[in-house]
Amino acid sequence: MARNVLHLEALSEWRGIGGAGRLSVAFGTIPALLLIFVFIGLPGLGAVRLSLYRWAGIGEPQFIGLDNYESVLGDPEIWTTMRITLIYAVLCSVGIVIISAVLASAVSSNVKGSAFYKIVWFLPGLAPAAAVSIFWTNAFRPDNGVVNIALGALGFDADNAWLAEASSALYPTVFVTIWVSVGFAFLILLGAMQQIPQSLTEAAVLDGASPRERFFTITLPLIRPTLVVLLVLEFIWAFNNFTVIWAMTKGGPGTSTTTLPVLVYQQAFQFTSFGTAATLAVIGGSLLFILGMIGLRLSQSRQTS
Repeated sequence: MARNVLHLEALSEWRGIGGAGRLSVAFGTIPALLLIFVFIGLPGLGAVRLSLYRWAGIGEPQFIGLDNYESVLGDPEIWTTMRITLIYAVLCSVGIVIISAVLASAVSSNVKGSAFYKIVWFLPGLAPAAAVSIFWTNAFRPDNGVVNIALGALGFDADNAWLAEASSALYPTVFVTIWVSVGFAFLILLGAMQQIPQSLTEAAVLDGASPRERFFTITLPLIRPTLVVLLVLEFIWAFNNFTVIWAMTKGGPGTSTTTLPVLVYQQAFQFTSFGTAATLAVIGGSLLFILGMIGLRLSQSRQTS
């Protein structure tokens, strides 16, 4: 019902603009549409076109139709790569949103030193991802890495070859991605929490609600649209992340950390199979486009319900 009312209000406002106003609005969107077409549409169309060819980077591309798609979708290793990519993206996006929500809730509650924490928690996001990855690669060294030294001081096993073992190599990359990305998400959620009317929180305090109850019954429901959009964005960014994984593991050991962006790079610049690389990019981009539309739809339904 609320959604229908909003649609009717928007329609009445659009009708009330008048012919000249509508024309002005239409022309005002042209520059944005041109930018989208130039920087997103043209590269996307180029990738789709290249995915229909076999090309080694030199010479004349050979048109092969959908053969690249049949080869990619029929390769079990590709599905393994997709599984690794999804696991990495889910762990990163969920971890970032949960940690940033907790940090933002603490700062919005005006804990002691909250102004200082606003700066400290955002600092990791200012450093170049490649530099951060190199730092943490050294920190995860099995012999004299800071991580093993700290674990040994706490009484845990201090002889872990984190990045050299296929069973554990993915998790340090997840940790570093979260460490780098949580600052931006923290600021977004902090801004959303600070828009919550103070009267609601004060009423909950008078009713005897604990901080935990206020967080789950007031804060989270009111920032849910922002949470949905942020979760989708973080998933997309993690899905497309190349720098952290390449700087820390280069997709190894073996293929244990080979995500889709790493595989696209390998196919294009190591194996000179640009058609296959374009096919993988098109498949990954299509999945993310569908996910983005679903996330946008969920966000809108939360706002208008």
